[in-house]
Amino acid sequence: MHTAESKISSKRRLNILDYGLVVVTLLSAAGFGLAKAGHAGVNQVIKGTHKVNIEVFITGLKTKDINLFKVGDKSSITIRNQPVQPPMTIVKVDHQPKQVAFLSPDGKKAMAFPDPANSIAHDFYVTVQDEADATDDGYVIRGNKIKLGNQIELEAFKYRVQGVVVDINQAL
Repeated sequence: MHTAESKISSKRRLNILDYGLVVVTLLSAAGFGLAKAGHAGVNQVIKGTHKVNIEVFITGLKTKDINLFKVGDKSSITIRNQPVQPPMTIVKVDHQPKQVAFLSPDGKKAMAFPDPANSIAHDFYVTVQDEADATDDGYVIRGNKIKLGNQIELEAFKYRVQGVVVDINQAL
């Protein structure tokens, strides 16, 4: 009789997997409820669609071809390892040689000079343009939020370079 009673009690015990399943189910239900109530951020209200300029700063690119980026060319972008298709149009390019700072002879201020150790290194400001959805939280391009400081890759036939978003503004 003692063995039959121990078999019944062992069948009623919950193991760690059962507890985990209960926790996952409760969290899923809570997440679904928050999303339905509009508190989860997945259902943001789109305020409108605008053409936006995204300015990307690429520092220290080592290249002899300073005309690598051309206004009017198409460039694919990748945000957080997610390719954004179709490619965006380059609308503006600024370029300067990579600079380093040296103290002035009197030692009171810093002066910028082209980097003598890296004569083929250049800094680029590349502005790409595309349509984006405006939300309360910023701009969203094909499901990807784009914000200042985002790491971004530009890619075309001759290049694949990483840069950082330094400005986003509505195109005029």
